[in-house]
Amino acid sequence: MFEKKRLSLCVAAVLGLAVAMPLHAQEVAADEQKTERKQEEKKQKRSSSKVQDADKGLVARSGEAIETVVVTGSLIPRNTFDGPDPMTVLDEDDMKARGLTTVADVIDSMAANNGYSEGGSGNLLSGFTVGASEANLRGLGSGRTLVLVNGRRIADYPLPFGGQQNGADLGTIPGTAMSRVEVLTGSASAIYGSDAVGGVINVITKRDMEQTLVTANMGAYEDGYGFTKDLSFVTGKAFERGSVTVSLEQRTSNAISADEVEYLDDRRFLVTGIGANIQDFENGYTGPVSPQGYSCEDNNLVTTETFSEDGATRCNFDASEGIAMGSEMDRTSAFVDGRYQFTDSIRGFATVLMSKQDVGSSVSASNWSGRVINADFTKAVDIGRSFSHDLGFTTSSYDQEMWTLMAGLEGEVELGDTVWNWDVGYSKARYNMTQQYGAIREEVLRDWFLDGASEVNELAQNIYQVDNSFFDNRLVDNIFRDASVDRDALMGKATTFASSSADSLSLKAVGELSDFGVLYNPVTVAIVADWASQSTEINPDERSLNLDGNGWLNVGAIEAGGSRDRKAIGAEFLIPVVEDLELTFATRMDRYDDSTAIGGRNTSSLKFLYSPFDMLKFRGSYAQTFRAPDMFNIYGESTGYQVVTDLVGGDCFDGENFTGDCPAYNVVSTRRGRDDLEEESGKDLGLGLIFTPTNNVNVALDWYKVRLNDLVVTESAFGLMESEWRCATGSLQNSSRFCEDVSNRVIRDASGRVSNIIIEPQNHAYTELQGLDATINASFESVQYGNFGVQMKYVNTLSYDWLQFEGDEAIDMRTGLPGQSTPATRTNLTFNWSNPLTAFESVGASLFIQRQGRVDNFTGTNSMEPHYTANLSGFYQASARLRMGMTVRNLTNTMPTTDNTSPRWPYYWSHLQSPLGRSVNLSFSYFLSN
Repeated sequence: MFEKKRLSLCVAAVLGLAVAMPLHAQEVAADEQKTERKQEEKKQKRSSSKVQDADKGLVARSGEAIETVVVTGSLIPRNTFDGPDPMTVLDEDDMKARGLTTVADVIDSMAANNGYSEGGSGNLLSGFTVGASEANLRGLGSGRTLVLVNGRRIADYPLPFGGQQNGADLGTIPGTAMSRVEVLTGSASAIYGSDAVGGVINVITKRDMEQTLVTANMGAYEDGYGFTKDLSFVTGKAFERGSVTVSLEQRTSNAISADEVEYLDDRRFLVTGIGANIQDFENGYTGPVSPQGYSCEDNNLVTTETFSEDGATRCNFDASEGIAMGSEMDRTSAFVDGRYQFTDSIRGFATVLMSKQDVGSSVSASNWSGRVINADFTKAVDIGRSFSHDLGFTTSSYDQEMWTLMAGLEGEVELGDTVWNWDVGYSKARYNMTQQYGAIREEVLRDWFLDGASEVNELAQNIYQVDNSFFDNRLVDNIFRDASVDRDALMGKATTFASSSADSLSLKAVGELSDFGVLYNPVTVAIVADWASQSTEINPDERSLNLDGNGWLNVGAIEAGGSRDRKAIGAEFLIPVVEDLELTFATRMDRYDDSTAIGGRNTSSLKFLYSPFDMLKFRGSYAQTFRAPDMFNIYGESTGYQVVTDLVGGDCFDGENFTGDCPAYNVVSTRRGRDDLEEESGKDLGLGLIFTPTNNVNVALDWYKVRLNDLVVTESAFGLMESEWRCATGSLQNSSRFCEDVSNRVIRDASGRVSNIIIEPQNHAYTELQGLDATINASFESVQYGNFGVQMKYVNTLSYDWLQFEGDEAIDMRTGLPGQSTPATRTNLTFNWSNPLTAFESVGASLFIQRQGRVDNFTGTNSMEPHYTANLSGFYQASARLRMGMTVRNLTNTMPTTDNTSPRWPYYWSHLQSPLGRSVNLSFSYFLSN
């Protein structure tokens, strides 16, 4: 619950500290001029919706030169961001005000980014996409949010997010390179083609720097873990015909394990340590067995409460120390931007982004479960054995390298009485990764368990028949003995090499046609032609692919390889119908060359902006959407083992709640790509208004409705198990085609135990959602007390339906799927204050509050309370060069909301809420003269 009293005290303390800072100003005349110019520029940016210097041009209209900028979602330069598309623009000042330090933080903080994501602590046990950060606008999926840098695509993260779909990794974009981030919440397929369904994120990089800025950020959580350090500099030089901007950033963070987090003290991650259950078929006896005198505690294990007799002991293991709540990370990023004026009408540009990242993580080591039967078939021992306590945790490392090159020429050419702007651009992007993780050799482990047996017959996978002497005298001792002395023989490193690429060549021309004698101004047209090539490759080692007992224990392998080309041509028309009404029409044809039957796809959009009064604007849009199946769903294949939680077979649900631990065991998981998938297509409707009663107040309200047909979906293993449980309990209609499909893909043996899960991408019938977005901006300037500002962002998903098979009843997704629950509403509220003390000194503070609306608990029986967090930031501008700041994130130390009905550890929505608590970050920046 949000604690208002604690919040007000913290606000007062930080503001008091800022005001009490010593006043001292040291500057030279040159610094005075630069500072005054910067302050004036900031005022201009605020009054013109933060249109910055990047991507500017001059377009002559009615004899007046108008400053313009190419904004996301359009090919035509405009003089404002208040266009027909709902857009949010955040710059460096906004980042600092909200206490954010990376591009991924910026996107994660946005109210519109309200879908499930694998990054951060939302990925505690899956092992997918460690160290990566993805976006998920409107909750439609990371693959349906298009991420651009300077309007061009970057290479996808080589591994699929959640093991399901491709997407861009925001973490590879250097924060020092960012000038601003433009976020379009709406379809832009008619401009960019595939993937721009839920929205578009466009990171605009710095350019034309003329100073050197050195920045340092350091922070940690209040309980002492998770120390993060970020050192960077950015410098530049402008000369007569061009400029060069260069930056370098080094960021490190320490790992955080679950046993360090106080919130998790009462929910330790216990797994089976060592357990052997003997079955005597002749005497009808079943019970635990262990060596006489064996002590769980003496072997770093925990004795179960059920069995603690001498010779009948079962042990659990607290694996919390090996669960990474935050990964260890070391990242170096570089950025170079160059501009050169070749002639009066031709300019060249080149931008390079590079990032090298080493990430370390860990999870509980693999468990082995199996059965050993004696020669007479009169007795059997069922074995469950973890190796974390004697072999250590399964550590993983991710060596990642990403680079993107964008270069081209741009200029103007006179055609008759008009001037046309043109540009030719080429981009080349690569993302390479080497993944390594500790694993146990299957055949060595088998021999370790059965060491001393004179006869061994393998009856089935992990089921063996042995001689009676070994069974009676040595088997149990083997199971319980310490494996650490044999670690070198048992353990190895599973290795996967993965890479992705994205190359493109684009040609664009923008100019005016005619007013045709009836329009208010001439029609502006933009024509674009694109060629693009995309590839993906995932190559695991041979042992990871081995399924005949000589592979890695319980390690599956993802394998993929393929490429495709795309050609596209499109046009956009800006039509000033009358003085107060403009229409924008865009159309685009994409044609794919790959193993699928997609072929070509045409998308179009029609948008309007109507301004009947200076203070009021209406906007609306009708857009067709399009998304080609991503590379992994076409080419990705995997067969291996996966731990599943059996929600049905273990009788752990009493009809209302999960009453105990559901059985978890390894099953064969088969995944296959498909080249017969159809492309997703749909429609996006939008209506909105912008109300500006004064220069200091702005209100925007937008309604949207999105329908996407032939949705490509790949369920996770847990998602299938959860769907099976819902079908079995009547939450979903058991006779539906959906439940029939689940039953066909969750395969159980004669005993009722899951033996195989089949995972494959499928075209589902449709998904449809409606939503309402609201934005309020207000500012107030006081000579005595300083400058005040407030911004509110509110997102409400009014409805969200999903249907897999025609004829079934649509499933309500408004609060999300269990395990991937998403709030129906999200609200961001930002309060800003700054006060200039002298010409070069100032202080300020900002309070950023986030509210996640209600989400359903796992069983869907109740809604959980909304969740609030707040960041408080303060700064002191000591001089024209030096700035110091402090940010307290999660100011009130708000903890996650526990879901007592969830069968899965850690029993809260880990992708929405964090248990790490309050953190403090200190920042310093200093301008060096060039």
